[in-house]
Amino acid sequence: MTTQTQQQLSVRGHFQYHDVVGLLSAAGPGFSGPMSIALGSDNLLYVANRANPNQTEAVRVTKCTKDGDYVDQFAEWGEGEGQYTWVNAIEFNRRDELYLSDEHIQRISVFNMDGRFLRSFGEHGAGNGQWDRPAGIAFDPDDNLLVVDSLNHRVQKLTSQGRYIAQWGSYGESEGQFNMPWGIAIDAAGNHYVTDWRNDRVEKFDSEGRFLMAFGSTSSGEGEFNRPNGITVDAEGDIYVCDWLNDRVQVFDPHGGFKDILTGHSGTSKWARDFLDANPDIEVKLDLATQNIEPKMRFFRPVSVKVDQDHRVYVADCYRHRVQIYQKLG
Repeated sequence: MTTQTQQQLSVRGHFQYHDVVGLLSAAGPGFSGPMSIALGSDNLLYVANRANPNQTEAVRVTKCTKDGDYVDQFAEWGEGEGQYTWVNAIEFNRRDELYLSDEHIQRISVFNMDGRFLRSFGEHGAGNGQWDRPAGIAFDPDDNLLVVDSLNHRVQKLTSQGRYIAQWGSYGESEGQFNMPWGIAIDAAGNHYVTDWRNDRVEKFDSEGRFLMAFGSTSSGEGEFNRPNGITVDAEGDIYVCDWLNDRVQVFDPHGGFKDILTGHSGTSKWARDFLDANPDIEVKLDLATQNIEPKMRFFRPVSVKVDQDHRVYVADCYRHRVQIYQKLG
């Protein structure tokens, strides 16, 4: 657990802050620009780090327990097999294969749970099975892969081996259209939820890509967005949306009705505490430099959200290099 003594509630009180995992680090225990979270069947967190162009050695996928114990890391910066440069999302299929979308190399890479590279597919273009900045990825109940093809303003469906099946979407603001879509999630019924980044909304489609509904508009009020990105749906059908430039995660009911807001309540992680215990002089300097700690507890560009079977919510707090964890109540 964190060193924070008082557990905090979300805006509407449906969630309680639970813990934080993280520390800015280029290797080992820590993250560097965590972009996406995947929940493994081994009960571990898999966190894909984007890092920055001047710190390519920090590009990797970090494996850790949900309590913050470091396990391993794999993948590295580059354009060869088993490498990536600009990760957007990671997700497991039903065979415990981890898929990674790389929007710079324009491909999907696949690894096993031990981090061994298996295969890759895709290329830049506008044809079937091609993409321009692949973003969010998800798997439907038949284990088909859904890829958000961001700059082609569409969603593509492929087999888990990368064979093209179907697509939907086009550029625009009308129902079923997109302007740089980002994230995607699939509910238990096979419906698809897509964050329409520049249109500041979420669109819902059935399993065949037929438009069902949309919710959201541009601003900072409840139910409004400023560049939504990561999205997930829990077992009860509640929808979680990372509201990127509003620095929060919003929660909606299955009909798109506003339900709650998570803003971040982070204390000091286990990794950070271990580091400070080993470097007490640094802790003194940090105490002097952080007299106003409140803003640093909050999210700063949340980008990915996942919910496990215990109703714990994991949020990749990208610019603060950590994963904040909430517990759903009731």
